[in-house]
Amino acid sequence: MTKHKLCKGMVLGALVGGAVMLFDKGTRRYVTGKTRSAGTSCKKFVAHPSTAVHSVRMNYESFAQCINKGIDDVLTILNKAEEALKKLSEIEKDVSQQLEAVDDSKEAS
Repeated sequence: MTKHKLCKGMVLGALVGGAVMLFDKGTRRYVTGKTRSAGTSCKKFVAHPSTAVHSVRMNYESFAQCINKGIDDVLTILNKAEEALKKLSEIEKDVSQQLEAVDDSKEAS
C-alpha cells in the first residue's frame, strides 16, 4: 500500500513541479519547441516505419562501433602498462644484481 502512495506522490510532485516551471516564459518556449519537434519526428516515423527501423539500426551500429573502439583502446593501454611493468621489473633486477656485485666486491676487499 505504501509503495502505491509513494508512486502517486512522486508522479503528483513531478506534475506540480512541471506545471510550476511552465510559469516561466523561456521554459514554455523550450517545452513547446521540443514537443513540436518530437511530434514531427513521431509523424515521420509513423508515415515511414522502414526509416525508423533503419535509423535505429544505424544508431545501434554506431554505438556498437564506439563501444568496440573504446574496448580496443582500453586493451591497448593495458598492454602498454603491462610492458612498462615488465621493463621496470627487469630494471629492478639489473639494479639489484649490480648492487649485489658491488656489495660482494666490498666484502672481498
